[in-house]
Amino acid sequence: MTNHDSAAQLRNAANPIEWLTWHYENPAAEAKALAADGFPVVGITSNTVPWELIRAAGAFPCMINPGNENYADISGFMEEGVFEERIRAIFGAAISGELHYLSLLLIPRTSEQEYKLYLYLREVARLDPKRRIPPVYLYDMLHTRSSESYSYGLERTLCLKKRLEELTGTLINDKALLHAIEESNLARKAIRALLSLRGQKPRATGTEALAFIGTSYFVSRDEYTPLAEQAVKVIASRKALAGKRLMITGASLNHRGLHRALEKHGAVVVAEDDWWGSRSAGGDIADGPKDPLKTVFEKYYFDTPSPRLFPFELADAWFQQTSTDEIDGVVFYLPPEDCVAGWDYPRRRHYLDEKGIPHLLVREDAKSISEECHQRIETFVSSIGR
Repeated sequence: MTNHDSAAQLRNAANPIEWLTWHYENPAAEAKALAADGFPVVGITSNTVPWELIRAAGAFPCMINPGNENYADISGFMEEGVFEERIRAIFGAAISGELHYLSLLLIPRTSEQEYKLYLYLREVARLDPKRRIPPVYLYDMLHTRSSESYSYGLERTLCLKKRLEELTGTLINDKALLHAIEESNLARKAIRALLSLRGQKPRATGTEALAFIGTSYFVSRDEYTPLAEQAVKVIASRKALAGKRLMITGASLNHRGLHRALEKHGAVVVAEDDWWGSRSAGGDIADGPKDPLKTVFEKYYFDTPSPRLFPFELADAWFQQTSTDEIDGVVFYLPPEDCVAGWDYPRRRHYLDEKGIPHLLVREDAKSISEECHQRIETFVSSIGR
């Protein structure tokens, strides 16, 4: 039985939570099935790529999350410890031919590592033209708050529109873009409905919620939304979960290892300062009389988390508000390869100390938490509220 057949069986079985979880664990299933049918698939590497533009161009957008950094050829091009695990895994999947089904790999300049990923892939393709590396494109949008960055980002979005039109042979008109905006906003609404059930009286574990939210990056959102709405109804009927309410911040988490570890010791993860979790949806895209392309750009410029967001007052606003709202403790996740989120740690730790909010630092790979770290987590959770 193929992955596509398994997904169809889950959908027909009318178990929305199982369907969402299956697609979270099989992130490329729908993209590969569509590509096999001749549908153009555009892979993206981060949350700052306008999903709606890809959809309006008649292509299928899919977040690339291969989850395996052990491809044999990686060491021949990348130094150990320089790139984070997810970026290494994407690079390995691309140069190994695993991403051959993509019509385009769209990489935003959301972080320095993603920019280097783009450059490394271009260089490998130059050195070894026989490799089945998909075409790559850099969406060079900056997130610094200045009029120059705004104008430059809007210009790059127009260039992206033209590139996607060339790829699919479909002109992106206002009607198609407004339809994609509506489709995307409905998915965001479903995600926010789940987030409302993760507050003071959480009804979903963080481990479960992360799969629920993350699946929106891997499947068609017109298919995602009705099943997500059904899942919300199921979760809303549950009793509230006991346990200390924790928020995770730091490096982004594209897997559930840390959530499982924390909830194993009686906590409930109710928020993530992370585009894979609580910050994935944000607000809706305006669908009024304004220029649809401009409103899409403004959503990704003003209302999308990015490690390159300045000034710090803006970068920390969500963290500060959420950490003081129905949160019992905060866990900082800074894995060994991190070279970005760690710069925020002293400033944010100081803020929590001033507010009297307990916090814990995890400095190891959450996919394989050590026994010593498990003991530290257990001690931390049990000490909250004493």
